Amino acid sequence: MSPHRIGIMGCGPRGRAFAAAIASLDAADLVFCVDEDPAAAPSWTDQALDTLIMAAPRPDAASLAAAARDGLRVLVDPPLARGVVDARRAVRTAEGAPGQVGMAFDWRFEPLMQLLRVLTPRPLFVHMSMAVDPGPPDAPASVRQTTWTTPHHALDLLMHLFEGPPAEIVADGGPPPATRHGTATSSVPPRADALLADLYFDRERHAALTVAGGGADPELGPVVLDLTDGVTRVRVWSNWTVAEVLPLDGRSPDPPPLPGVRLERAGRGLLARAEPEGQALRALVQAFIAPEPADDRLAGVADGARAVALTRAVLAAAASGRTQTLSAA
Repeated sequence: MSPHRIGIMGCGPRGRAFAAAIASLDAADLVFCVDEDPAAAPSWTDQALDTLIMAAPRPDAASLAAAARDGLRVLVDPPLARGVVDARRAVRTAEGAPGQVGMAFDWRFEPLMQLLRVLTPRPLFVHMSMAVDPGPPDAPASVRQTTWTTPHHALDLLMHLFEGPPAEIVADGGPPPATRHGTATSSVPPRADALLADLYFDRERHAALTVAGGGADPELGPVVLDLTDGVTRVRVWSNWTVAEVLPLDGRSPDPPPLPGVRLERAGRGLLARAEPEGQALRALVQAFIAPEPADDRLAGVADGARAVALTRAVLAAAASGRTQTLSAA
């Protein structure tokens, strides 16, 4: 069987990470990797391409539409768009097109996420905290970029855990956003812990989200997640490589063996350690290029649009302190 032929648009850190993931797969070949200029990209028709990965900071809507119409599989690195209108336009582009459009929400594919899903299939409360790299003080655009991308992955993961978007967002608000060198940074939290919001999914279940400015704690890593279903508590830290499982009802958890996760007994609890970094992206690409993609962790273009709308709503709540009520759509 011929290898799956993949092209990448975007040669930054994320594009290089995708290239490394593809190189580790026997069933895939990297055909080309080009930077952000769509005009410089080889024709996927000439290259007999099977999948196009859009890893540039801002996905090119024209390339997305053309590739979907030509029947390619298109994997878009979040965020899908900067605005809700553009995100919905992308959804309409994908609807009815012969190609498959998916979102590269690779946090869903972290090995420790499989452990979470097995032990706590219906979480009651989740607290998620991550650091946002502020970039150089004279580069507010860098701040806006990281403030968009990191929460997108976090909010998608919360919707994945709770199996849908929240109905309501409540936040404390803060002082007006700062202006640096005449450039308004209206989407940047003005304090180190300014983006703090509670997301209510229903009367019983909710999540809290904290995005802190500055570098990640060297011991905790850039992602911290604390989850409970009322029976088990799971704490994840160190960039998804270590988790602590604590039973709340006196029993001893006994999950089945999971690929990429080593379990150690720690009293009545467990200590779980994941395989080295990069496994999530590899698993995502492998699932997306499968002959019949059916992994329930795969996110579609509609999931990308929901993450855009939710990020906008969380940012608005954090800036204004006003409760945001979301419609079912």
